[in-house]
Amino acid sequence: MTLQEIEVRKAEILEESATADLETLKLLNEEMDDLNRYAKKLEAEGAEKRKAIAAKINAGEIDSSPIEPETNKKDIVEVRKDNNDMKNQLDTIEYRNAFMEFAKTGQMNEEFRAVAMTSANSAVIPVTVLNQIVEKLESYGNILPLVTKMSYPAGVAIPTSELASPAVWTTENDLASTGVAVEGKVTGSVTFAAYPLVKAIGLSFLARVQTLSAFEAAIANNVSAAMAKAMESAIISGTGSGQPKGILKETAAKTVELSKTLAYDDIIKIKKTIPSAYRTGAVIVMNEATFYTFLAITDKQGQPVARMNQGIDGNPNYEIFGTRVIVTDWMKDYDAAGKGETVAFVVQLDKYVMNTAYDVDLVTYIDNATRNKVYQSVAAVDGKLVDKNGLVFINKSNT
Repeated sequence: MTLQEIEVRKAEILEESATADLETLKLLNEEMDDLNRYAKKLEAEGAEKRKAIAAKINAGEIDSSPIEPETNKKDIVEVRKDNNDMKNQLDTIEYRNAFMEFAKTGQMNEEFRAVAMTSANSAVIPVTVLNQIVEKLESYGNILPLVTKMSYPAGVAIPTSELASPAVWTTENDLASTGVAVEGKVTGSVTFAAYPLVKAIGLSFLARVQTLSAFEAAIANNVSAAMAKAMESAIISGTGSGQPKGILKETAAKTVELSKTLAYDDIIKIKKTIPSAYRTGAVIVMNEATFYTFLAITDKQGQPVARMNQGIDGNPNYEIFGTRVIVTDWMKDYDAAGKGETVAFVVQLDKYVMNTAYDVDLVTYIDNATRNKVYQSVAAVDGKLVDKNGLVFINKSNT
């Protein structure tokens, strides 16, 4: 069977699938997969043959003539008729290399130049260059890498405690007469549940038959991105009911209310409020637009209190008075927030523990009713801030 015959049979399968029952659809789908595999095999064999011919031409074993600069429309029609499988060749390594050579030198192999749609065209852009899906850009992934991750069965408890009382100075006489008071160690615990997190996207039967690889790649990326965004959103503002409890739903150890007109004193107030024992590793989490609002604040010498530098990876690094700033879209920016609403918070993100009782997976299957290829991910996750003593909320002015 030739590539042309394969394309004809695939078109027939599409027509038959419109009225076929489920059992017939299953057989048609299997046949379609076999045809696609056989077509790839033929393409690979053809590429090897072309490579061998090119080697003989280069070695002078086969005579070749230069390409004529003009081709009439009749010749073009004949070329298209004889090269129905050329659309498959446009996605090969050989054609992409030939196109790159054309871009550099203006010369293209005669075989590939035959796909030109008019005599004025010297080459066709490779399919791979156009084979992409334009996705809406979204910012995520800044928070999730910084939290503590565990993988224990649901119901695991983390013990928590604090120093119950201070040590006291005493004398030898007091030790002899009254002894040493023994304090009990008071402990509590934080227990994790397992909340299911799921995402599924289907690729329709017709789209799958047309085998646009970009759609399959985009869907796999969409599923993983959706899971990551859901987890990151929960870390910030999860309700704790049926999902992890977000940091914004906790009771902060301290709260700072900004002045109506942001000023240098507000930054000093924030820095002073952070407990000294929790300053190492503490970060300020806020919307990126809020950071730019803080970037406008200057000290008495007119120097900005916030800094934005380029990291070694090319991404910007944000900081305010030496404290690292983590930006996220899961918080409102300063201008959009209401009076008294939290616009930023200070925390050691490693004190937030996310426990995954069942790790994120990615499975694919065929939905028999619709013939859609479904990409599905499932995870069982819970998360909590296990130490709230260093949590500081930064609220917009209430006036």
